[in-house]
Amino acid sequence: MQLRPFAPCCVFLLLLAGGCANLVESRAITAFSEALDAQSIEGLKSTTSQRFAQKSLRLSESIEDFAILKLPKGEVEIVDVEEVSETEKRVTVEVGESKQKLRYRLLRDAGSRKWVVDDVYIRRKKDGIASTKPVTELMDLVTTVREFLTAWSSGRQADMVEHSDPQLAALLTSLPRPWLARLAQQAIGDRADESRVRPEAQMDEDVAVVRLPRKSGQMLISFRKIEDHWLITDLAVESRKDKEHIPSVKQFATALVTITKFLEAYNSADKDVLKEVCAEGFFNNSLEPADLSTVPLPSSEQAIGHYQIRMDSSVVDFVVQRSSDVVKLSLLKIEGEDSETPVKYIVQDVTLYELDGREEKRLSALFLSHAMVELVSEALARRELATLRVMTTADFRNKVWSRLDDRMFLNLPLPEIEAEKPRVLTTVFMGDATEITVNQGTRALVYVLQDQKGELLVDDVLIPVSNRPSSLKKNLEVLIPAYQFAEAWVAADIERLQRLSSNDLNGTVWHQTLEVPSIGSQPREYFSAPVTSLEFTEDRAVAGLGDDRFGARVLLVREGEDRRYVVDDVRLIAGPELSQRIEMKAAMRFEISRFRKPNEQAPIRRVSGVAPSTPESKQRPAPAQESTGAALEEVSLEPVVDPFAP
Repeated sequence: MQLRPFAPCCVFLLLLAGGCANLVESRAITAFSEALDAQSIEGLKSTTSQRFAQKSLRLSESIEDFAILKLPKGEVEIVDVEEVSETEKRVTVEVGESKQKLRYRLLRDAGSRKWVVDDVYIRRKKDGIASTKPVTELMDLVTTVREFLTAWSSGRQADMVEHSDPQLAALLTSLPRPWLARLAQQAIGDRADESRVRPEAQMDEDVAVVRLPRKSGQMLISFRKIEDHWLITDLAVESRKDKEHIPSVKQFATALVTITKFLEAYNSADKDVLKEVCAEGFFNNSLEPADLSTVPLPSSEQAIGHYQIRMDSSVVDFVVQRSSDVVKLSLLKIEGEDSETPVKYIVQDVTLYELDGREEKRLSALFLSHAMVELVSEALARRELATLRVMTTADFRNKVWSRLDDRMFLNLPLPEIEAEKPRVLTTVFMGDATEITVNQGTRALVYVLQDQKGELLVDDVLIPVSNRPSSLKKNLEVLIPAYQFAEAWVAADIERLQRLSSNDLNGTVWHQTLEVPSIGSQPREYFSAPVTSLEFTEDRAVAGLGDDRFGARVLLVREGEDRRYVVDDVRLIAGPELSQRIEMKAAMRFEISRFRKPNEQAPIRRVSGVAPSTPESKQRPAPAQESTGAALEEVSLEPVVDPFAP
């Protein structure tokens, strides 16, 4: 028996062709076909079972979606009827010239007692593999796609969660609602046609992938059947526009959950949550010891309207533009231990870019530098020499800290470094260098840090002083040997004096005597005067202690392979008159000559590393001082240039 589907004359043809042998089956199939041909959803509901209607006809647009199935058209011939039970039949038909087979499952309706269509099975072949799919499952999937689009278009959390599998639903529930609505817009906001849904589905028994066109690409929606319902497991957005490409909405949402938690925890200084969502090194070394309020980041509410995300295979860059800079959160992807364990994203750093392009600041380096400043300032205040040697650059260490011992460091005057916790005012990045201005007690200091092979170290401290350089390193490079020289002079330690003296001072004084000559004054009180000036030329420096009424002037020169400063001469000042000033080198030479017998050879005591005096290295002796009470007969009285002049 044959009938042409979707035509009103099908019953007549049935009766002519085969009489009443398959009358009930023909009536059921014909009624279904007529309703489908007329696109009558009410007609279809009256000729199909409740299950069919629930799976295939639950939306008014469902009638249009039958066209997606591409059911065969042509004359229909019933070739077999299988009586499964008193209430179920399976009818096989061939359709059209190609004789494509369809199978109908008919059920007797319990209420009306008439036979209705419960399902239609379509046999398809793709890539050499044949499969039979029930129309109800295909239509259920297509209808679910429509429901998914409606739910995600609304941005309502409950509707979006309803159509998601448990893993995706948990992520969507964790996102703040504004972020969820933005995510939905990014995922489905560029559909090719809002009214027509023409998905291409690949369906297995309990999984399916649906392709849906977009204006600039397509969506790939993954479904899984759970308790007879198709639920979304993931969604990919393939776009010709890079900024709209989303390889996985599930991973995208996972990253957004981490980002929103991070921003909220950062702005509320909730370090317990930050520890959960950040890389261990980033949290421990940067965030945990930091005062987060010193570097404000955008709040979750501020970021939502201005962000872009770039997802790679292993990293995510989340970028927010503000009025003065761009903030980038870099997230690292952590794969699950197995396929059942979801991926995880953690924040591994934050970078701030100035809009003028002059400055780039990494939060890890910024807070690490703040922590370094706090530790170094504390070490300076507490005179912790070992800490300073570890946390400063080799240049700072060699010029300053390696020349000190703990005892001398305790007595070293550092009035500009107050024993107060520094409060960060500004941080400026300049390539490998970072300058951090702090308010420390009553002074503003600038800590200069250098990145040396990935290690951040303090290279200098700029201090607020006048009449001398602001560099603490440059000040101490000169003052330490000056104070050490005074200490050795008081102790009459001639061997140490030789190590701290210039070649000329060694040759004209220390190599000419076995003991420190007495010049009538001790340097202790003079060197206790505050530092008031420090003047430099190419290879020499003059340190001024006190003023013109009381203090000292120390002349130092650079010598040796390491070009360290050593003392060449000292002027002790007891008042403004020349008679109240003593030039150490000339006075000591005078004292040595007073007690040397005629033709007596001068003794030479050398210390390792100190060169003996040579005729070429000797300077013309300075005039004798009135305080010595005598004159050097062999000293010329011709005027000489003041060696302490700048």
